[in-house]
Amino acid sequence: MKKLLLAIALCTVIPFASAARIVTLTSDVADVVVALGSANEVVGRDVSATNPALKTVPSIGLFHGLSVEPIAAKKPTIVLGSWMAQPSTIYANLKRVGINAVNVEPNNSIDGYAKGIREIGKLIGKSAQAEVLAKNWLGQVKQMPKTGKRYLISYDGRYVAGRNTAADVLIQRAGGINAAAAIEGFKPMSREAWLAAKPDVIVIASRNAKVLGGVQGFAKRPEIAVSPAAKQHKIYFMHANDIFRYGLNTPQIIFKLHQLAK
Repeated sequence: MKKLLLAIALCTVIPFASAARIVTLTSDVADVVVALGSANEVVGRDVSATNPALKTVPSIGLFHGLSVEPIAAKKPTIVLGSWMAQPSTIYANLKRVGINAVNVEPNNSIDGYAKGIREIGKLIGKSAQAEVLAKNWLGQVKQMPKTGKRYLISYDGRYVAGRNTAADVLIQRAGGINAAAAIEGFKPMSREAWLAAKPDVIVIASRNAKVLGGVQGFAKRPEIAVSPAAKQHKIYFMHANDIFRYGLNTPQIIFKLHQLAK
C-alpha cells in the first residue's frame, strides 16, 4: 500500500515539475547565466548577447529598446537583467503583468557586478557556483603597475568616458591615467579638448570603425594627428561591451589595456 501511494504521489508531482524558463535582458547577465551552467534554460535573449551557447535562442529585441510583449511571449518563469536594460521601467512593466523580473545589477560598478553574479546564482538555484565565480572574478580585477600613460576611451571619436564610468576604472586598473578625468560621466569632447588631452592611447568602440575610416582615417583628423597616440600608432578599436561595462572578461580587458601602453 505504501509503495502504491508513493507511486501515485510521484505521478501527481512529475507532470507539474518544469525547468526554469529564463529570459536575459542584457548581455552581461546572459554571460553569467551561461557560466553558471544554465544556458539550456534560456528561452529569450537580447540581440547583443552573442555568447555562442545562446546562438539558437530567440531574440526579444535590443537591450536599449525593450518592450513587454516579446518578452512575455516567451512565457518566462524569471526575467533577469542589469542597469543596461532600457527603458528602466521595463522591470516594473513586466511585474505589472505578473512576470518575475529582477534587475540583478542596478549599478555599473565592480562591486555591483560581483553582487549581480551572486544574485543571479540565488535566483536560478546556482548559489554555490555563483559564489565561486564572483570570488574568482574579484580576485582577478586587480590593479596593474602604473604606466603614466594617458588614455581616452571614446564611443565614436567624439563622446568620451570621463570620471565615474566603468571605462575610467578600467583605465586606472590598467595603470593608466584618464585624459578625460575632468569630465563627469560620458559626454562629447570638443576638438580643442581632444587636442589638449594629448592622449598616449586612444580606444574607440569597434562598431564605429567604418564610419571613422578606420585607424588611418581617424588619425588624419588635425586634433588627432598631433597626439602621441597617433604618432606612436596607439589608436585601437575594441568592442563596446568590453570598454563601457564590466563583464566576465574584464580581467583580460584590464590586462590588454595595460599592454597597449607598452
